[in-house]
Amino acid sequence: MEMTEDNNEKKVLKNSVEPAIVPTRRITTTTKNALITTQLSQCDTYPHRVKVSIVGVGNVGMACAMAILMRRMASEVCLIDKNAARAEAEAEDIRHAGVFLGNPLVIGTQDITMVKESAVVIIAVGEPASGEQPNIQHNLEIFRKVIPAIAKFACRAILLITTRPIEIMTYITWKLSNFPSSRVLGTGTLVDTVRLQYHLAQRMGVANTSISCMIIGTQGDTSVPIWSSAHVAGTKLREINPKMGEKNDPERWYEVTNAVNEMESKLSDELGVKGPSCWCLALCTVEIVDAILRNTKVVLPVTTYIHSHSHGSDKDVYMSVPCVLGREGVHHALRQKLTDHEKLKIQACADGIRNVLREYGILEELRDNDNNNNNNNNTNDDNDNDDKVT
Repeated sequence: MEMTEDNNEKKVLKNSVEPAIVPTRRITTTTKNALITTQLSQCDTYPHRVKVSIVGVGNVGMACAMAILMRRMASEVCLIDKNAARAEAEAEDIRHAGVFLGNPLVIGTQDITMVKESAVVIIAVGEPASGEQPNIQHNLEIFRKVIPAIAKFACRAILLITTRPIEIMTYITWKLSNFPSSRVLGTGTLVDTVRLQYHLAQRMGVANTSISCMIIGTQGDTSVPIWSSAHVAGTKLREINPKMGEKNDPERWYEVTNAVNEMESKLSDELGVKGPSCWCLALCTVEIVDAILRNTKVVLPVTTYIHSHSHGSDKDVYMSVPCVLGREGVHHALRQKLTDHEKLKIQACADGIRNVLREYGILEELRDNDNNNNNNNNTNDDNDNDDKVT
């Protein structure tokens, strides 16, 4: 009897319906939201945002990008190239290592409008250099397309030119952009200057930083090394050797200048498999960018606009002279005390630049453009006056 009751109880329990478990309502969330509590709004993420754009992602452009990122000079770097796939691939490759670069924003694109809000735009487009007058016509055609767009969308930027011949390309950039000359500059003879310091240091047996000797004018055979002010730790070298750097110098220091002038072609021959030299130019470029972004007021030889009768030149040209660099670009150009021989060489540089501008029809073309702009402005003024009268 007891066994029967137990069995009946088991049957009742077995047949009874268990109460349904009602799931508690959960707040849907993601791992990111669970981990991170937002303290800043989107616009506050980069309170001191610094953007640098590089137009042209060849050897020089990419070397500039890496130098800027390694020195953590910018929170955003924009790589722009006509080959959109390459620009994006280069940017993606860099982004993978962003943890070692301060997690910057790196963009790769073909869209030239992305230069907007840039503090500095480095222009590294053009055909690789191959001699003293490297593919000028080809580079001019590229600049005529690119520069007006850059000026339109990055109207407050400093434009820094690395394309050779730098004096010619910087001049046409200034004209095409309609920017103040202080905001259009080129890397100029800074590369030649650091190479001269290197060779002098090697021969003297001292560190490069202990040498102070500047090359101005233009790159190549027409460059002007200022031997009259060259010194080591404050001691002028010509006080020891008055003929230093001249052709009749018994110690043949002019061979150092020759080595600097021939360096570009030498590197092209020795590094033909690698392609055009880029590291020295890129590091010089980034040194200029650093001076602009940090407003250091450092003095470097860069390509800038030279008014008539300054630095021994009676031509209005762009060429390299020592300049004070800061947030607005070229703050001042320094006048050096030059010897008569150095002044003659500077004049020859200016004449050479003007001859090239004239040879390629740049002066006439730009003069026509200026006249058209003036006519348009006059027409607009007349229309404005008519409106006021009516």
